[in-house]
Amino acid sequence: MAMIWRSAAMAGVMLLSGCGFFSASGFKVAPTPLPDVYTFMQLEAFSLINTRKTVADHIIGWITGKDCSSPRAERGETYYCIDYVERPAPPPQVYCYNTLGRPTCYAQPYNEGNDRLIGFVPASTPVR
Repeated sequence: MAMIWRSAAMAGVMLLSGCGFFSASGFKVAPTPLPDVYTFMQLEAFSLINTRKTVADHIIGWITGKDCSSPRAERGETYYCIDYVERPAPPPQVYCYNTLGRPTCYAQPYNEGNDRLIGFVPASTPVR
């Protein structure tokens, strides 16, 4: 369902992109000096240098929800669009206590050894 909304939004943007623009005095027809072809070539080069993807790759990847790259496909590494690599599971939280030998670590707090707690590593929270 999300792909349909993305496709519809992208189609709407593409249909309305050349129709007009907003100026200080309101909605008008596009200005006469439109950006030349070199502007688009510079944007394409900027995208390729910084992300190793073309502008079209970004748009297609946004619509499909996959990682699309024409330079990667041209080199023959993989397909044009691949699924994003899943992030590894976060490490569990750890409670470490001082013992006679070396420290002992548990996944849950050890209630009887609160005076010997030497470290606590909380589980990382995923950023999304």
